[in-house]
Amino acid sequence: MRYQRTNTSKTLFSGLIAAILITGCGNPSRKFTGPVKSFHEIKYSQLFGIAHFEAYDQLFYLDGGDTLWSLKSTELPKGMPRVAVTSSVFAGFIEALGLQESIVGVDNDKYFNDPVMLERIGKGQVGIIGEEGQMQTEKLVTLRPDVLIASSHGFNNTTLKNRLKQVNVHVLMCDNFKEQHPLARAEWIKVFGFIYGRPVQADSLFSMVEKNYLQIRDSAKFIRQKPLVMTEAMYSEVWSIPGGSSYTARLIEDAGGTYIFSNRKGLHTYPLNLESVLKESGDADIWIHVNQFKSKDRMLKANPRYALFKPFRDNRVYNNNKRENAYGGNDFWETGAFRADLVLRDLVTIFSGQKISEDKLYFYTLVD
Repeated sequence: MRYQRTNTSKTLFSGLIAAILITGCGNPSRKFTGPVKSFHEIKYSQLFGIAHFEAYDQLFYLDGGDTLWSLKSTELPKGMPRVAVTSSVFAGFIEALGLQESIVGVDNDKYFNDPVMLERIGKGQVGIIGEEGQMQTEKLVTLRPDVLIASSHGFNNTTLKNRLKQVNVHVLMCDNFKEQHPLARAEWIKVFGFIYGRPVQADSLFSMVEKNYLQIRDSAKFIRQKPLVMTEAMYSEVWSIPGGSSYTARLIEDAGGTYIFSNRKGLHTYPLNLESVLKESGDADIWIHVNQFKSKDRMLKANPRYALFKPFRDNRVYNNNKRENAYGGNDFWETGAFRADLVLRDLVTIFSGQKISEDKLYFYTLVD
């Protein structure tokens, strides 16, 4: 498997982590005393690790051979921590653990689909702190969270970081979006298991998702004719195509499809114009992830040339917004980030070539 670690690579990775933790990069919180007892099993993620010591456990995040942040279990409060999140993606992992009552602050109340979260928000039990880049610092401080979960992509305000440090709020970066294997993204449930002191529960949940995902992937090998799959749609005159080594490309491959842009190697997206996309994928079999669109009429109003694509004419356009609320909050990102197995099952169903009833799809829906 392309992104799954072998036993040898696990050993090398663990050795690298130990070396980085010893030197600590000048940050005392990253150092330790005494030998590492063991490393928590991380099978797919390339970005985080958990080391077990005699007196504590330590979570760390690696990028480019350096520990960007690190957190010891002894730095967290005993019992249930108070948590604020800057994305429904992060809340989705907490919801999977059944610990929604720990969330005291969210970025925007419009983005959520979880019934428990919606009830708590409606009762005023959750504060609105604003989105990354526009965060209401004093509102966040008054909520007294123990941990703020954000992303390194959007949370880069040094002044805010220093202010939160003064009031003992730990900022933890959740960058699961950088992972390109669906199971690597799902494995971040182990980070949340660390935060809440529930590693066994997190491991069990991940094992369930992994087992389901691999079984579904193996079943997709029996799809006789792999459909050619295209993705995305125009946005501000640009059609951003995921690279052939991306998360989307891996999902399509594991679901038994052939990603039509797989020859464009890389993890990043390629900005193309409509003419280029039409030339390469005009004769695709299936079209998925068409931005915000829910009907073909709206697609045509946005750009009449969408009708030139074969899957549009064949009525084989699907989007991942079946579980979207009235404000545009999409459960594909809230629940789907962890439940990679449900995402893959939908795609296998779509790619199978059989007649599909809407009730068989969880996140996806036919755009007609």
